[in-house]
Amino acid sequence: MKPLRLLIVEDDAKLLDRLEALYRAAFAVHGYEPLIQTVTNVADARRIAKSARETPYDLVSLDVNLGDASLTGLDVLDSLKRFRSAWMVALLTGVETDTTLDRTMGVEKGEDLRKQLRRHAYARFPAERLLVVEKPAPAIPLGEANTLLANRLGQIALVYEEVGRLRYIFRPIDVTSLERVPQPKGSKAPRSFIETTALHWQIRFNCGEIRTLPNLSGFKTLHYLLSRDRSASVTPEEALAIEPKAEKTRAKPSPEADPVAAYFDAQGIAWHDLTQDEQEKLIRAALSLKFNRYRELRGFQDEEDISTSEEAELNRIVRELGPLAEAAETAYQRLRPSDRESSVQDESATLAQNDLHLGGANYDTLGENRRGKDSPVAALFRARMKRVKDCLRENGFADMAQHFEDYVMSTGANWSYNPPEGVEWTT
Repeated sequence: MKPLRLLIVEDDAKLLDRLEALYRAAFAVHGYEPLIQTVTNVADARRIAKSARETPYDLVSLDVNLGDASLTGLDVLDSLKRFRSAWMVALLTGVETDTTLDRTMGVEKGEDLRKQLRRHAYARFPAERLLVVEKPAPAIPLGEANTLLANRLGQIALVYEEVGRLRYIFRPIDVTSLERVPQPKGSKAPRSFIETTALHWQIRFNCGEIRTLPNLSGFKTLHYLLSRDRSASVTPEEALAIEPKAEKTRAKPSPEADPVAAYFDAQGIAWHDLTQDEQEKLIRAALSLKFNRYRELRGFQDEEDISTSEEAELNRIVRELGPLAEAAETAYQRLRPSDRESSVQDESATLAQNDLHLGGANYDTLGENRRGKDSPVAALFRARMKRVKDCLRENGFADMAQHFEDYVMSTGANWSYNPPEGVEWTT
């Protein structure tokens, strides 16, 4: 059975018990096991919506009239949208036919809700993920009302089954546009245009909106990784076949093309005359004096506990590191305090001697002291994945980038994607 996080917002205690039982039965038919939480008032529902931003509900069953004279379920709907704390909402209400609402909220507001409920609701939450479902009228006998309610909850479950497939999207699309044809300088001929097609990507993560980004080196590789069976892994060589190398090789870069080379050449060190092992040792030595303090300050920054003077010191260290700052940040990310046990303190002491070569765990050759080194194609794979995550962060997908940081893993020379249960991509 697949887990499903369900929040029921309903102020009628007897109906609440019936809803719990009927929702369990409706979703069990589709192989789901609902984990149900209930709340009976607007204030608690809005508080829960705010706290659920990190772990959104799969479905919220939301009443409108919750016995409050000024606030309704529509205010809860606002919070669910603002904090992205629900994937789908079923507005389960009888407010459109309920004249008793006037006693709670006044005639004017009651009349407005009856006539404009759907307009107000769809202005507050994405229409493709919102259902407005009418409760059975109070006058209907209980047995008949239960049957009718069960049928309507079954319809909600059917819609969720379909809509749920669009929660995680990473798929290629062709975008057609008109491009101006270049003309000789000084030409007075009429402008002409041709139709061109470019590869773009439709992306959605969790409860966010769909956005479209232009193609980036690494997107095809990620798409391949997300499309594969979770038990399969991807080799760097497979990734290279999917996206032939477009990046410049690092075999003999010029100082202008390689900022690290320029950094050491400026200090009188003939960078390109050194072997790869010698270059790595030199980078470790250059970072060793500053890395521990860099790591400490970056930790303060991540915890939002960094003072103004400490932030200035961190910026100064970054400037002094120059092109080596990227290597320091990569090493820091590998040793983030939040992701490691207390042994990190001991490990960081030896990091400067051992691990700042950026090889990570993606090894296929052996170096000094039998420590692994990236092969050229493995290094290219790692660099592409870093660029993809940087691009996602820059375009408003920070949570998606962190997801890949956590669940795209190296298995020796290969890479695999092992997401938590419930994450299924439409590719």
